[in-house]
Amino acid sequence: MKKVFKIVLWVLMVSGGSGTMLPGNSSYPRSIFVPRQLSYNPILENALKLDRQCAEPWDYIFSVKPVYTQSVGSKFQEYFTINHKCSLNVQEDGSGDVSSVWFNVISSNSTFYSSQLSFNPKRQTYGGLLYFAAQLSCDFQLTLNTALVTARNDMHICEKNIQNLGTCSGYTTVTQSFANPNRLFGRICGAQTKTGLDDIQMKVIYNPWKGDCVQGDIYGLLGIPTGRGSKARYLFEPLVGSNHVQLGGGTNVQWNIMEHDCGIWSLLGEAKYRYAFKATEWRSFDLKHNGQWSRSMLLVNESDKYVFYPTINKVTFKTEVTPQSSFDLYLATRFNHNAWHMELGYDLWFRSAEKVALCCKQLPFVGIADLKGISAQSPQSASTANISQGVQAGANQMKSDTSFVPVTLSDIACISGAQASSLSNSVYGSVGYAFEVTCHTMQVGINVAYERGSSVNTPDNVTAWLNFDLYF
Repeated sequence: MKKVFKIVLWVLMVSGGSGTMLPGNSSYPRSIFVPRQLSYNPILENALKLDRQCAEPWDYIFSVKPVYTQSVGSKFQEYFTINHKCSLNVQEDGSGDVSSVWFNVISSNSTFYSSQLSFNPKRQTYGGLLYFAAQLSCDFQLTLNTALVTARNDMHICEKNIQNLGTCSGYTTVTQSFANPNRLFGRICGAQTKTGLDDIQMKVIYNPWKGDCVQGDIYGLLGIPTGRGSKARYLFEPLVGSNHVQLGGGTNVQWNIMEHDCGIWSLLGEAKYRYAFKATEWRSFDLKHNGQWSRSMLLVNESDKYVFYPTINKVTFKTEVTPQSSFDLYLATRFNHNAWHMELGYDLWFRSAEKVALCCKQLPFVGIADLKGISAQSPQSASTANISQGVQAGANQMKSDTSFVPVTLSDIACISGAQASSLSNSVYGSVGYAFEVTCHTMQVGINVAYERGSSVNTPDNVTAWLNFDLYF
């Protein structure tokens, strides 16, 4: 079994596209973060579900589950930074990780701007999970699972040890530059919220195995999209729902290990696979030859090499995004004693890296701003510059081109605008109490879960939710 699982996980990783297997890709900072969707999480769907142990036969189940989840820990603060560093050394003279000149933050003559820049992104989600199940004929069931939630994202940008403020209005610090309205995409300016309906997961379940001790089913899954995809206006954009149709399937197994007059001790399991198809979204990109964060550099038109603007304004496009494969392996143990129900469980979740393809046919005739040439009154372009280089003479001074070199679509680094692969392990505990209400079974419960991501691509999360389930 362990060998089979390793083979399945390897296949999923390979299906994530060649981008996930390239050396160094795991350390590349992305311009997008796509969170795990609540609707497809088997822990939130299955915890305290008593459809096979309800005292009375049921035709329908309806559940409302108030939920709150929040990212925790410090690991995720490195997701958006160059080489996944905890903090970045900003030096106008080109001696740090980032030169402030690319953010139009330039101090007065004979002084140089400097600071330490870091992020501490936090995501909160709160609202209600909604679940419905119906018995159909011939051992079939239909289930619907979704969530009506508000997502709140806050980058918590922190810039400290600031020396020699910039002299341009609206660009006195790098923090101000990130929030400046001239930056049309990838902005950082406080918390952003979005309220909406998560994708609707629909399962058609066939239950052919109904033994006294072991029961099992198989199902087909349809993910109905409810969102519009990313718009890239903010670097840490709140997303609820997706615009991707999903198809998949899986199986559930329940083994009653011990049964007596007062209760049952059971083991539960589910394996679920989904594939998400391509849809159009907006994404921002770096340039291959200019490296990480090159989307935060400056561009100029060939017709006016003195007027520069943020590169991200021209390297944010509509793209075809294919999220590809996701896999869950859910295991739990449940003990029912009279009306009380206790449960402990685990979930392994894997999501392959996205594939991103550009929709646009060409870029306008633009090039990397030759800030060194502008200061010398003879600009062309600076096609080999990177985000750390400054105008000041020295080992890390940007180089001017002898003639204007335009940026082309072949320069776009698609990996920078694609969500990386994700892997996490989750554990949870639940306690519920069932009682009769006008001849129907009602259950209330409390649950808590902790999700541990395997890398900076997957934040750690804590989730708490309540169950209000009616079987009728």
